[in-house]
Amino acid sequence: MHTTIDYRQQLLKEIDTLSPRALEKIYQMVVFLKEEFIEPDEARYHTPSWIQAEQAATEAYAQGRVSRFNSVRELAEYIESDTVTLEQ
Repeated sequence: MHTTIDYRQQLLKEIDTLSPRALEKIYQMVVFLKEEFIEPDEARYHTPSWIQAEQAATEAYAQGRVSRFNSVRELAEYIESDTVTLEQ
């Protein structure tokens, strides 16, 4: 019989009793491990150009410079129209 472990629940139980300093240490270790052992197919998310584009998109969203669409068709029509301008 194969037992499935809910690692999220296990982690939540473990960290429930830790001090703030211990939580900070664990957080730092998780960040380190995530950065050092990132999946190869996710490497594109950590390139300078991706990070720059993500920061620009986050900034545009925060400033309300993001268009919203009610359907995929509406989005496609917007993309195909002459009103689309891409910021560099």
